[in-house]
Amino acid sequence: MTSADDRRRAAAHVFVGSEELGADGVIALSDDTQHHLSRVLRLRDGVVISVCDGAGHWRLATVIGERQAMRVEANGDIEIDLFPRAPLTIATAMPKGERLDWLVQKVTELGVDRLQLLDADHSVVRWKSSDVDKKLLRLKRIAESAAQQSRRTFLPEILPPVKASKILEGAAVAEPGGRTLTFSDRIIAIGPEGGWSNMEIAVAGDCVTLGPNVLRTETAAVAATTLCVAADH
Repeated sequence: MTSADDRRRAAAHVFVGSEELGADGVIALSDDTQHHLSRVLRLRDGVVISVCDGAGHWRLATVIGERQAMRVEANGDIEIDLFPRAPLTIATAMPKGERLDWLVQKVTELGVDRLQLLDADHSVVRWKSSDVDKKLLRLKRIAESAAQQSRRTFLPEILPPVKASKILEGAAVAEPGGRTLTFSDRIIAIGPEGGWSNMEIAVAGDCVTLGPNVLRTETAAVAATTLCVAADH
């Protein structure tokens, strides 16, 4: 039986479909994954990697051949990781430019389960409806890459922007002067650079503090994720 330590020691960790994961012998890879293993990582014949479906199922596999002739073959049983706890959701306004990419990358590495994007009253960044699918696809690719790097077996959900007021009633809102975060806080809401409006604070379920300093949106999202994950362990 293989373990999480075996997965962490593997030369790479990649995602495939559930059908591909369950195949005996050669495991089919996408062209992008094949390129990443052969041209970016330059893995050699005989190296062991881990292959995962993003829903908790994974197995070890061995690289056979190199470069264009590379393939991977299953060399162990499929392992199943149980979802360890109630899902952790970070609901956040969107910071400008590449700061959102960084936010997605880091909260994925730390262990967020669901990232809900928000349109807050003071939001500066708002997506056009025609751009939502394209922008979400980009963020999901960033999350997948971060999940590979951190050896996650569950891919996080990334949900399109919704009006903040739809989320805040059931969330713990990050706000100076709030109470300390606890394990029971599973939806943390992060506001925009301009802060929450009075109306948003009024409908919030509760307020929690992330420390004494004023944080950028992306920093607050990382801090909230870190505190929640630490409280879970």
